[in-house]
Amino acid sequence: MLVTDAWHPQVNGVVHTWSYITNLISGDHDVAVLNPYVEGTELLPLKLQGNIPILKNANQVVSKHYDEHLPDRVHIATEGSLGLAMRQFCRKNKINYNTSYHTRLADYGWVLYGVPTFLTWLYVRWFHRCSRKVLVTTKSIARQLGLSNCIVWGRGVDTEIFNPGSKKTTAREKTIITVSRVSKDKNLDDFCRVPGYRKILVGDGPYLNTLKARYPDVEFAGYVPHNQLKSIYTQAQVFVFPSKFDTFGLVILEAMACGLPVVAYDVPSPNDIIQDGITGYLGESLEENIEKAFSNLDGLSQNAISYAGAQSWKSIADQFVNHLI
Repeated sequence: MLVTDAWHPQVNGVVHTWSYITNLISGDHDVAVLNPYVEGTELLPLKLQGNIPILKNANQVVSKHYDEHLPDRVHIATEGSLGLAMRQFCRKNKINYNTSYHTRLADYGWVLYGVPTFLTWLYVRWFHRCSRKVLVTTKSIARQLGLSNCIVWGRGVDTEIFNPGSKKTTAREKTIITVSRVSKDKNLDDFCRVPGYRKILVGDGPYLNTLKARYPDVEFAGYVPHNQLKSIYTQAQVFVFPSKFDTFGLVILEAMACGLPVVAYDVPSPNDIIQDGITGYLGESLEENIEKAFSNLDGLSQNAISYAGAQSWKSIADQFVNHLI
């Protein structure tokens, strides 16, 4: 049983990750996905950042669905109302469970709501400390979480969808791109402020109108379905990842698979994924590193394609199952 507060119709990296994993393992395993939209849930009128629902009856839903499915293994993917209720249920009934850490809640809480980071860290570490294994995206995130039960579990890319194709780029001028949920915590202002390039920002969210008003020179593509993103990646030569708070960034691998070098800040987790000077550039100046990337596009592009091609979702799914044993 996978327990997640993030599920369709939400659009985010957590949903993409678990969609791939559940699809890949469902041939060999019965997978029950307990999410906020299953039958019997009562949702409160407010939502958390990222459009995450809050359940009014989470405890009853967890008990009902656990008894119906009697799963052999439980994995709790999120720390929201449903994940918290399942944690309490498992602890009360002495059921072993794994968890995964997807979102740097302390940073988001501070940037978006002014919640002191130490308070959120207390909750996050409390939530995960009794898990049999906490699956984290990178070594940097494991060090940041600081728990002895952390296991690094990476991410993959679907190279059938994301690949350079016969033509790596359709851009006629120097073009940079970013793909993101459009919220204040994603640091998208830094991307929009970069001068001297055609800029494409893909995504939707609560911060979109603010950015449109501030940066009339940016092309805002809005929401693009996941399986159609390749066509827009190939409109650019360089991908920019301005976020400082993501625990991974699936779009980094997708852009690399399409042949785009990636420029990002030297922070966890981009510095675990991007090889500085090989598949992209890391550092404090996005502008300087974008310029470096354009000076070595062919070499960086080939390296990025090779790196992304080795990160298959099948291997990630197999690792997930092995961690449940």
